[in-house]
Formats: sequence, C-alpha cells, structure tokens
Amino acid sequence: MALILLILCFITIFLNIGAVQLQASGKKEVLLITVLVFSALVVFITEILSILQCFNFQSILISWSIVLIGNLLYLYLKKENLIVFTGNLRQNIYNVFKSLRIFEKILLGSVLVILLLIFAQSIIYPPNNWDSMTYHMARITSWVSHQSVAYYPTHIVRQLYEPPFAEYLIAHISILSKGDYFANPVQLFFLLSSIVGLVLILAEFGLSRSYKIIAVVLAITIPEVVLEASSTQNDIVVSFFIIASCYFALSAVKSGKFSDHLFLGLAVGLGILTKGTAYIYLAPVLLFWGIGSLACLFRTRNYNYLLFPLMIAVLSISINAGQYYRNYNYSKSVLGTDKEEGKSYSNQKMSAGIFLSNVIKNAGMHFSFMYAKPVADVSTKVIYKLNAIAGVDINDPAVNYRNTIYTINKGVTDEDAGPNMIHFILIAAAFIILGWGIIKGKREFIVTTLLAIIILQVVFFCAYLKWQPWASRLHVPMFLLSIPLVCYALSINKLFKKIVYIITPVLLVYALLVVFHNSRRPYSGGMFHARYQNYFTSNPLVYSEYNAVYTAISQSGAKNIGLIFGVDDWEYPLFKDGFSRQINPVYIEVDNVSKSLPQTVKLLDYIISTTVNHPFIDFNGKRFYNQSIGNKYLYLYR
Repeated sequence: MALILLILCFITIFLNIGAVQLQASGKKEVLLITVLVFSALVVFITEILSILQCFNFQSILISWSIVLIGNLLYLYLKKENLIVFTGNLRQNIYNVFKSLRIFEKILLGSVLVILLLIFAQSIIYPPNNWDSMTYHMARITSWVSHQSVAYYPTHIVRQLYEPPFAEYLIAHISILSKGDYFANPVQLFFLLSSIVGLVLILAEFGLSRSYKIIAVVLAITIPEVVLEASSTQNDIVVSFFIIASCYFALSAVKSGKFSDHLFLGLAVGLGILTKGTAYIYLAPVLLFWGIGSLACLFRTRNYNYLLFPLMIAVLSISINAGQYYRNYNYSKSVLGTDKEEGKSYSNQKMSAGIFLSNVIKNAGMHFSFMYAKPVADVSTKVIYKLNAIAGVDINDPAVNYRNTIYTINKGVTDEDAGPNMIHFILIAAAFIILGWGIIKGKREFIVTTLLAIIILQVVFFCAYLKWQPWASRLHVPMFLLSIPLVCYALSINKLFKKIVYIITPVLLVYALLVVFHNSRRPYSGGMFHARYQNYFTSNPLVYSEYNAVYTAISQSGAKNIGLIFGVDDWEYPLFKDGFSRQINPVYIEVDNVSKSLPQTVKLLDYIISTTVNHPFIDFNGKRFYNQSIGNKYLYLYR
C-alpha cells in the first residue's frame, strides 16, 4: 500500500533528526521538529509538482520515494548515532512506563481508549461535515483533476483562497491510498502532535510528570477537540502550529539558538498556510517574541537577534509564497479575499461596549451541556440580558456574521458548535488564580508571558472577528494553549488541584459520551449504513438525489462533468471517486471574480446543477436534457 511510504518517511525523518541532534534536545522536541519538517516537505512537494502540472499518484510516489531513500542513506552514514538514539529511546519508554503509578496508568489507559475510538470513528465514516463537502475535500478533487493546485473558475470561491495546508496533506494521503478512508485521521495526528507541544511547554514551566499526564487528559477531553479529531476540519491542525510557535518562541528568547528561530519560522509559516485565524493567534506570540528578542539584544549585544526576524519572515513568506502568488493573481490581494468577503467576517464598528459584548457572546457559546438543554436556555437569557444592560444590540449585523441571530446551541455534539463548559470554567478559574498570584508578586516569567499571550489572543479575536455560530470551533487553539496554565495553577493552588482531580473521571466519561453521540459520526445505527450514505449525515434530505446522480455518472464512466452550483452547495460526494479514476469537475456559467481565471472547457458528458431546473441547457453548441426535473435539490442534464 503506497500510503505506508508516507509513514516510513515520517519515521526516518524522526530518526535522522534524532541521530543528528542526539544529546542536543529531548525526544519530544525531536518529534515536534519532525512534524514541522514533514509538513514543510508536504508543502514543497505539492508546490513543485503543481508547477510541473504533475500532481498525481506517480509523481507523489516518486517524490516521497526519493525522500525515503535519502533518509535511509543518511541513516546509514549516521548508523552509530542511530544505534545510540534508538537505544536511548527504547530505554526512556521502558523507564517511563515502569515508573508510572497505578492511577497514572488508569488515566493514560482511559485516554488511549478515547483515542482509539476516535481513530476507528475517523476510518469508519467518510468526511461528512458541511465545509468538507463544499470546499475542504471538494477542492482536492479539482486539484487531482487538474494535476495542479492552480486556481480555476468555481462557484464556491472558498475552494481557492482559503489556506490549504491541511488539504495538501489530505491530498497526498488520499491520492496514495486512492480513496478518502484516511482523510479524517489527519486531525487526530495533529492532536497527538499538539499534546507533545503542550508537554514541552509544561517542561519549560518546570512541572513534574503528574501534571503532564493531567494536561494530556484535559486536552483530550475538550468536547470540541473530541468532535473535530475525527473530521476534516482544520482547527486542530492550526492549533498544533500555534502551540509549536509558542514553544519555539519561548525557547528562542531563552537560548538565542539559530535552530529555535528556524523552527519558529517554519511553525509560523505553516500555521498561516493552514487557517486564516492563525494571523490573529500568532500576532501576540510574535509580539512577545519580538519584545524578548530586543531585550536579549540590548543585554547580550548579540547582533544575530537582528537577523533572526528576517530569517523568520523569509521562511514564513516562502512557505506561503505559492498561495500568496495565486491569491494576488486572483484578487489583487495576497489574502485572496475582496472587500465584501472581508466585511462578512470582520467587525464593521467597534467600541468598548461592543467589544465587551463580543467577549460575552463568544464565552457564552460554551455554556451548554449535553443532556441538560435548560443550561443553554438559561445561558442565552443571561447573555441577552447582559447585552441589554450594556445597551448593545446583540444581533447587530455589523458585528454578527451574515445577520445571524445569536443563539447558544443546546449541548449539540456537532464539531461546528461543540460547547466546552467544564473546560471553560477550569480555564477561567486558572486565569483568576494566576492573576491573583501576579498581583501578590508571584511572577514566573514564562507562565506570565503565556498568560499575556492568550489574553491578547482573546482581545484580538473579539475585536476583529464578528461573532459566528461556529465560534466554539474557532476557539480550539486558545483552549489547547490554555492547558499548561491550568496545570500550573494546579501546582500552586491545592484546592484547585483537588477539584480537578475529583472531576477528572467526569471529564473522561463525558468525553466518551461525546465520542459515542457524535451527531455526524455516531457509534450507533449510522455506522452500519452504506459508506456513501454517511456522507450525508448532516444533510440527509439530499442523499437520495445525490445517490441517484452519483450512480448515473459512475455507471456511465463519464469523465467531464459540468457544474452549475450555489456558493454553499455540496459538491464532493459527486466526485469522491476522483482518487481512483479520472473524473473532471468543470465549472460553467461562473459569475464571480474567478470567472476570469483560465480554464479549458472540455467536451462535457453531463451537466449537474443545484440552481437551474430547466428542461434543457445549451452549452458550447450542445443541448443537455434534464433527466431529473422532479428533483428538489440536484438536477442531472445529459
């Protein structure tokens, strides 16, 4: 199976970095660096093959084969170091496992069960969240068709300008495995990588292993994280790069080493290439890194601190150069969004009252609990009351996404709006404990810096972004990054520590319930449906029509399919076979800024539309007749 090649490449990169670093850094840092280097290789290979217009199975296979051969040759040259590194690694794993107490083994065993259940869930179910159907996965089928990530005319412009790193990796995995069975586990992989980053930050805090184990439990049991870890969203992926940026920023200021700044640049660049919210979350990290670097410059007179920012900027821009170039050619903006699109996401006005309202509205999204719907009702009333007291219109379209009415979801187990009430309360309590400690003069520099970074992230997020119904999903990086602060608060407050230890079983049980009752990938009747039907778990009304159209084009062996779609319509289920056979989506009658992009319109076999239900459509001198005029959602023309 060609997918094993990717796994072997990752392992050999890890061994190579470990053999080179050897005593220079711990095994966890080696693993963190390995994820960054592997991710950078994914971007490099994708962009190069795209330029050559050979982003296909053979070229990807050859590219990773070259990487593997190179790694194996270097490991052979470093075989003595490799023997030492692997020997130390085995011994470390054995020593840690042997020294674990019974309680710690129970906690880690419980976490392992949750992770295994999530992994199974991610394999059993296909990608099936709304964004994946419209652009996360849909854009990949177009890349495969074009053998390039170059932009193309499309009715769904998010397929173009949205940062694509997560989809790059999913594309490599899906192309090599010739299907989407391993698309969902990408987020689970980055969740595990994020935990490594959190444990490293805790080591910088000087906390013992018991706190690191609690950190693992707290991270894995965040309900939104549990829900997203089996999906093809990208909030956990971007969280990893933000956590890695934080760790290497702190390390870079402390050590002044070239390597720490190098990996900081990689993490920042990859974070930006993953999701637009990275700009908001990384700004405070880079701000405090900059302040720390200036302080080091004046203290040590080491003028390398003047070169490091340039290196980080060059690395970050280089990683994003392809996407920036395509965005600029498409919209004359490196971000790819026009003014109207930008207005739909960013606040159109701001004041102290509106800012406070946005903070309350975003926080309120987490005050809901599964099986306790009245909690959401009470929370909604309280939020509305607080806004009324402040004299702020809670549903002002200038600060709410697309005029959406503010509501708190009633304990839903859907990754678009999963509330994290217990974790929110724990984080708020930790912030109060740490803040009180700072007032009393107990200031640990690294802890205080991380606290300030997260507070600024909250400020930037609420000041810039409009409230959105899926805000809780966008909060994932802040929740994960706050875990080390919760653990530090445990270490300085005995009462808080007792409370957290008491509710730990509750967190684990609740996380299990969230796994089993996941509304899109449940451990219930849905998992026994045909795989194709499970694409439509969150939109079952359209299943029968999509299934009929998909069956028709599959059985006919049609290759070139014309599409006339709305801006938020489902596309991917029609082309999910694109990894195993040639099938080309061709967007016609496009009426947005992407219509000017180059495209060779092929001789079409069919036209599929979600917006036009006419007896026929004339295109390029050929008449296509409606085969499904009685449908409600999807119309097939032949």
